[in-house]
Amino acid sequence: MKTQKLFAIATSLVVLSLLLTACGAPAAPPTAAPQPTAVTQATTAPKPTDVPKPTPTTAPTAKPAPVKLKAWVEMPDNPKLFQDKFAEYAKANNVEVEVVCPAPMDKILAALSGSDAPDVIALMSSTLAQSLAFQGLTLDLKELGTMGGIDLNDIFPASLVQCQQGSKLSCLPWGTDTNALYWNKDLFEAAGLDPEKPPKTLDELDQYAAKLNKKDAKGNYTQMGFIPAFPWSQQGTINYLFGGSNYADGGHTLTINSPANIASYKWAQSFYKKYGAKQMIDFQSGFGDYASSENGFFAGKVAMAVDGEWVAGPNFIPKFAPELNYGVAPIPVAANRSDFYGSATVGGTVVIVPASTKNKQAAAKMLAWMESPQIVADIMYEFANLPSSKKAAQDPRFKTIKNFQVFIDIMANPKSYGLLNSPVNQELNDAVGKAEEQIWATDVDPAKLMNDIQKEFEPKLKDAWAQVK
Repeated sequence: MKTQKLFAIATSLVVLSLLLTACGAPAAPPTAAPQPTAVTQATTAPKPTDVPKPTPTTAPTAKPAPVKLKAWVEMPDNPKLFQDKFAEYAKANNVEVEVVCPAPMDKILAALSGSDAPDVIALMSSTLAQSLAFQGLTLDLKELGTMGGIDLNDIFPASLVQCQQGSKLSCLPWGTDTNALYWNKDLFEAAGLDPEKPPKTLDELDQYAAKLNKKDAKGNYTQMGFIPAFPWSQQGTINYLFGGSNYADGGHTLTINSPANIASYKWAQSFYKKYGAKQMIDFQSGFGDYASSENGFFAGKVAMAVDGEWVAGPNFIPKFAPELNYGVAPIPVAANRSDFYGSATVGGTVVIVPASTKNKQAAAKMLAWMESPQIVADIMYEFANLPSSKKAAQDPRFKTIKNFQVFIDIMANPKSYGLLNSPVNQELNDAVGKAEEQIWATDVDPAKLMNDIQKEFEPKLKDAWAQVK
């Protein structure tokens, strides 16, 4: 930090002394009788010369010491981008911004529990953001957004749902993620399917998958049309397209065992029953890393996959499978949910402001800068993530990413929805994840597992809400 010194300027005044002169009468001659001396008017003394006033000298005004702020970013990719952007903000606003990127989760949690937390934190998902807000560790960003002048109407509604906590906002979306169906056009054509016609219903997906499966002479799969748990579980989205969700009433009511959720799990399980759970799991275990040319979809081993917008960006398909002939379309829906085709669940990167920030006004201003359309566009384009801002989504750079518009349209669809959260969300997600593994690998009835989870977490949810600050 540069500190400007103040210099005092001493001014010496020269005071002029003026001589007052009096005049006397002339003396009488000695021979003459002395005459009374006439009274003579005293000569008026000249007025003192006005002392010149010094011209005031204004001391140079010192710039106020820069406000010191801290910004932490959980995302590990391209830390230089975040450092450079926050440096631009610091220079333009006479502040200092200490950037930590990547900020590990254990460090974030420790800081939030202490008295020296950062002023803003960018998290990879809203799950933790909601939990922190429930504990009173973060500020209401609806209030702070108003303070900073953020236009909440510029944020896609589906993206904002994940941050809603009653009338408050526990976070604000920054980058947004959603899912769509990727399909390999060459594998479609080889199987006798129209390479320009992806499935729109789950029944069509089942039929296409059967035609795209291949086995070797030993009966092991060499290619599969679709794997429900590839590249990872997408049940949150599939449940929604069946009409299900884990919560209702803004996260206050648990609906994990709803008929729609159970129907969704049974549909996913049907693949493993039909094609052999062990064979499918063994086949998938042979894939390479997700971010590599041996990704099951990139390598042509899986013909259809539900995945996110970033896969279309420069860090994935163009990098690892530049010759891949593929298409992207909305995820197929259940027959009775045809009006939901083109929608999906929405989540992604969010920003929170710790309750312990030492300068709420400065934090609000920096948050508003982060949420501005230009900054959202600049950062999310680099990661091929969806911008949460409607204005940012108009940036022509996004049109240069092949198939990216499909994801923007899904995010903007009025039926797309952000997944609800609750105070027990993390613990519930762990329990659901373990249940899903059983559903895929065994013949267990999904209804039983979901009923067990409902029974365990219903009282936990009620108690947790009662303790929310």
